[in-house]
Amino acid sequence: EIFLRLPAAADLARASAACVSFRRVIAGHPFLRRFRILHPPPLLGILCGRLFPAQPPHPSAAAAATYADADFSCPFLPSSPGRWCRRDVRDGRALFSPRLREGSDPFNSMYNPRDLVKEFAVCDPLHRRYLLLPALPDHLADQVQQPDILECEPFLAPPGVDDEHPSFRDFR
Repeated sequence: EIFLRLPAAADLARASAACVSFRRVIAGHPFLRRFRILHPPPLLGILCGRLFPAQPPHPSAAAAATYADADFSCPFLPSSPGRWCRRDVRDGRALFSPRLREGSDPFNSMYNPRDLVKEFAVCDPLHRRYLLLPALPDHLADQVQQPDILECEPFLAPPGVDDEHPSFRDFR
């Protein structure tokens, strides 16, 4: 209960270095889950094309300044540059899907709407890692109608109270 009242993750890290029993408590998943609920991640800035970092006197201004030059376009994604379009950003992760091919028109009868709903990538831009999500099965992708694709907005769901953040160990 005392560790839960520490104001910042840096204070928690210092407390865990004090002794083995403190570290065991602090590193446990139940404790970390409760700590994340009570202490949401700080606001570092606004992402609108590029990062506009928080400015002083905001408490996160110093941390935000370290990410001011970060590239959130994820150029390390596979295939040709400019192929991916950022769809959502949440909790330090970014969701990307393919762009429309040049010359493709969503109202054209030759356009295949499945192209936009089958392939997604989740990125960790600060660590330059990504994970390609499994493709949607054809029977689900076929349910997308041509007019609906213009209103299709994929997004990352926030973790629930009991959910852990996914592991990025499998990222390239």
